Amino acid sequence: MNFLFAGACCAAIFFALTLRAPATEPIADNLSAQIPTPGTDRQKLLVGVAEGPPFNIHEPDGSWSGISVELWKRIASILHVAYEFRETDLEGNFTGLASGLLDIAVGPLTITEHREELCDFTHIYFSSTLGVAVAMPKSQLPSDLRFLGALFDRKLWFTIIRISVGLAAVMAMVALLIWICERRANATNFGGGGRPIRGIGAALWWSAVTMTAVGYGDVAPKTLTGRFVAVLWMFVSLVLVSTFTATMASILTAARINEGTSIHDLNDLRGVRVGTFSGSTAALYLRQNNIPYTTSKRGELFAALATGKIQAVVYDEPFLRYIVRKEYPGRFSVLPLRLDPQLYAFGIRDGSPLREPINRAMLLIIHEPDWSEVLYSYMGNSSE
Repeated sequence: MNFLFAGACCAAIFFALTLRAPATEPIADNLSAQIPTPGTDRQKLLVGVAEGPPFNIHEPDGSWSGISVELWKRIASILHVAYEFRETDLEGNFTGLASGLLDIAVGPLTITEHREELCDFTHIYFSSTLGVAVAMPKSQLPSDLRFLGALFDRKLWFTIIRISVGLAAVMAMVALLIWICERRANATNFGGGGRPIRGIGAALWWSAVTMTAVGYGDVAPKTLTGRFVAVLWMFVSLVLVSTFTATMASILTAARINEGTSIHDLNDLRGVRVGTFSGSTAALYLRQNNIPYTTSKRGELFAALATGKIQAVVYDEPFLRYIVRKEYPGRFSVLPLRLDPQLYAFGIRDGSPLREPINRAMLLIIHEPDWSEVLYSYMGNSSE
């Protein structure tokens, strides 16, 4: 009996202590938020930075701004490290890290398999895709009817008149030649009753109906030379008429495309003239997908887009959105095709002790509410 009473007392005491014990916190909540101090053998970190809006923007006064620069400045403030920007380019970022001339490169750099072999990367701080910039349609008509606007284009009519004048000139030369050959031997058709003007007019009629393959047969050459000229003119006419038809079709198609390029997916890029920047991930992507493209500098590329020499610019979507928003509002638009994932990160030297402190500070910053405002200030909404 005493044994049972002692056991019950022990159980009651254990139960009471259990109720008073505090609840166990999740392991993740007990992790230390302290960011380690980065180890470095330099008093100032050398930070590679290359022009690349909206991530790195070289201001007229020589200072740097942009998404990547703003992020690095906040990280450096948290880590209490001194630094110095070193202006470079895309290749210079990686060669600088590999040779030890740079401690970190704030890009803008996207992670690729080949680049991972050259250096280490921090956590990803921005993800995007390749975008496509096209000219805004000038007409409000549906895309299938926009080519009708070309009928009121003075350039189109100038081209038509120029081609027509050329055809008329060739036709007149053939008419004059056939009249010289037939005016005496075939005076009934080409003599004009002794009036050269009427005779040449009949020859023009014959030349026109032969060129258009109508051939009424009311006027025909009889001499051997005249018939030789007629046969030659028939074959030449086929080429001229086919060329005229193909030229007009090409002009109307180009007018339709220039009025508003309809691009919905990767396959549509194969039917338009594409431009991008040399050595970019966009160029690599286009080459891998067998899409012909031309390369040029930024100003020349957008000038070519404005004049219709190219119909689409393929590059990183954030860059295209920034440039269109700042420099070409209302003229170009950026299509969110989500062609190829682009992951942005900072580059650091292999085995660098900076990686862990930078990663922790970076994650802390990009999850702050005001970081979204920074992104908006440089790029606006995705629909802009």
